[in-house]
Formats: sequence, structure tokens, C-alpha cells
Amino acid sequence: MLGVHQRVERTSHPRRARRPLTRNVSRKLRQMWKYDPDHDPDSAKCLELDEALCIAAVRQYHQRIRAKLPYIEAHALAHVIVENQLAEGLLEAKRALDRLLVNGLDRHDAVHAIASVLVEHCWNLTNKPQGPGDLHAPYLAALNKLTADSWLRSG
Repeated sequence: MLGVHQRVERTSHPRRARRPLTRNVSRKLRQMWKYDPDHDPDSAKCLELDEALCIAAVRQYHQRIRAKLPYIEAHALAHVIVENQLAEGLLEAKRALDRLLVNGLDRHDAVHAIASVLVEHCWNLTNKPQGPGDLHAPYLAALNKLTADSWLRSG
């Protein structure tokens, strides 16, 4: 795993007692990985990078395209989780991506569609009682049902 040596800035705010200075992160990201959701990232490189760097790369991409996102960190995290699932070969995620692309979505929208299923699954895990068995079975089943039409209709 590639890491970035970061200095720590001390602040007087109790919740932000330590905050990494990321002055050199942009330069290091450009050297290591420039994220573009419309192209398949190098799976090996994606998995070897520190997740904080991947999140920063996704955030930078969305800032470059001037996307107006109220929760850019959560948005970037969802992108990284989906990209990691694809890079790790999660069959249901790969099939969903292929199906969404065939149904006419571009890759970026397909990642958003998969991420929407992921976010709904996470919400259900934290807010609804869970039955016995595999907690992730509903997520995998939802990925298997995901189509471009169902995602576009969901709003």
C-alpha cells in the first residue's frame, strides 16, 4: 500500500485536534492515480492505493468538473467502494456494471447507479431490523435486479 507522509496540524477545536496537512497530496495523486469514472481504472493500482488517496482523487475529479455536491466526501467514498468492489471482482457488481453499460448508461452514471444500491443497503442495515442469514444478500440481490431504467426511474 502506498502512503503519504503527512504532518499534523494542531488546532484548538476539540473535534479537530489533529488534521492532516494535505499540501502534497494533489501532486502525489497526479503521479499515482488520476481518477476518471468514465474509464476503467487499473484494478491493481486502485487496490494498492491508500483509500484516503482514492477518496481524494475522486473528490478532485468532481471538483475538476465543477460538480455541485452537498456531501462530496460521502459521494467520493461511495465511488471508491464501488470501484473497489469492481476491482476485487465482486461478480454482482461487475454484472450490474456491464448490464448498465449495455442499457445505455455511461460508466460514471453506472457507478452512481451501483452506489445508489450500496447506499440504500447501508441505510437499511442501520435503520431496519435484520433477519437471520447473510446481511449482504439483499445488496447482492438488488445489484442483480438493477437496470438503467430502474435507476433512472428512482430519481
